[in-house]
Amino acid sequence: MPAMLPAKLPRVDRFLGLNNVSDAMRLEFGWLDIADNVNVTDTGSLEVREGFILAMAGSITGAYSTIDLKRMYVVDGGALKAMTGNTSAVTLKTGLSPAPMHFTEINGQVFYNNGVDRGVILADNTLMDWDWPVPPSPNLAAVSGSLPAGLYRVCVTHSLPDGRETGASEPVNIEIGEGQALQISQISQSSQANVYIAPANSTIFQFAESPAGTAMVWDYSPDELGLDLITDNMDPLPSGADVIQEWGGRIYAAQYFPADNQTVIWFSQPLGFHLFNLNTDFFMVPGSGLMLAPTEEALIVGTDRGVFAFDGSNLKELADYGVVPGFHWSKDDKRTLFWTKRGLCQALPFSNLTENAVSVAPGIYAGGAIVRRDGQKRYVVALKQGDQAFNAHS
Repeated sequence: MPAMLPAKLPRVDRFLGLNNVSDAMRLEFGWLDIADNVNVTDTGSLEVREGFILAMAGSITGAYSTIDLKRMYVVDGGALKAMTGNTSAVTLKTGLSPAPMHFTEINGQVFYNNGVDRGVILADNTLMDWDWPVPPSPNLAAVSGSLPAGLYRVCVTHSLPDGRETGASEPVNIEIGEGQALQISQISQSSQANVYIAPANSTIFQFAESPAGTAMVWDYSPDELGLDLITDNMDPLPSGADVIQEWGGRIYAAQYFPADNQTVIWFSQPLGFHLFNLNTDFFMVPGSGLMLAPTEEALIVGTDRGVFAFDGSNLKELADYGVVPGFHWSKDDKRTLFWTKRGLCQALPFSNLTENAVSVAPGIYAGGAIVRRDGQKRYVVALKQGDQAFNAHS
C-alpha cells in the first residue's frame, strides 16, 4: 500500500500573535498556541527573543530611572544607591527598611517612600528631608503694654532650608486686657521660626516676626502684621503611607487600614508636596492600595479588589478585579499599561488587552515596563510564580 503523503500546509505570511485561550481548531491560521522565547514583530514575522544577563546582584527592594534617563537609583540591602555605571554605584543613605521602595519625580527631584523611610533626591544626588514636622505650640502670657483688649491667638511655623514653610502649630489663645501686651515664649527654633498672630478677636493669622531667640513680646498695632498664614491645618504625610505618585501638580499617597480593609489616598497641596490637609484632602477605595499610575485624564488607583480612576473630583470604578503587587505600570504616549489579576490592561480609556487571547497565571508579584528596541515596542513583565489564570483553556 503506498505511503500517505502529508497534506500540504498553508503558507503563513503573517503571524498574528499568541492565543492560548480560544480553541486552536477554530482560530484563523497564523495564531500561535505556544510562543516561548519568540517575539512577533510589527510586520508579523517571528524572531528569537533576546536573552538576558544579570546586571546587578543584591537584595533589591526598589529601582527608579529618571524621566530624562540620565539617573538611576536602587535600594539594595537597605542602602539607597545612585548608579554610576552598569554595575557601579555610590551609596546615598543606609539603614533603610526592607519594605518595597516607591518613587515619583517632579521637576528633576525624585521622591522616595516605603511607609517608613522617605526623602527627596536632588539633581546632584544630595538628599533633602521630605517630612518636616509641625512645630510645638508656644506659651503665652500677658505683660504690661498697650494692645487693644480681646482674644489673641498665636501659632508658629518653621522655614525650611529651601524656603518652604511647614504646617502651623496648634493655635494657642489668651485674653489680653487694656494696657497689656502679648509675651510669647518657648518658641521652637529647631529651624527658623515664624510667629503668626490673630489680633484681638480676629480669626485670621498674620505674620508677626521671625524671632532670633525662643521668646518675644508683641506690643504693636495690628496694622504692623504681615502676610496671612497659608499653612494652617497642614501636616506631613502620615507614617504608613507607602505607594506614591505625582499627578496634577500634587503627590498622592496610599495608606492601607487592614481593620477596615480600605485604603486612604492622601493628596498634597498643589506644588506644596510636604503639606497635607489630613482633614479634607483624601478619598478612599476598597481593599489594599497597590498602585498609583498617571494618565492624562486621571490618576489610576489599583487595589487587590479593583481598579479605579480619580479625575481630581470624582472616583470611578474601571474593573472589579485588582492589580498584582509590584512595580508594573508603564506610560506609553497617551496610555498607561499595567498588570492585573486578569492580565495586561491599559487606561484611559480602560480596556483589558489580553483576557480574550492570553491565559497566564498572573503571579503574586510583578515587575513590568515598556521596552523599546530596534524600532519595536513591547510591554515586558516578569512574574513571581503563583495564583491561577482566570481564563485557562479547558
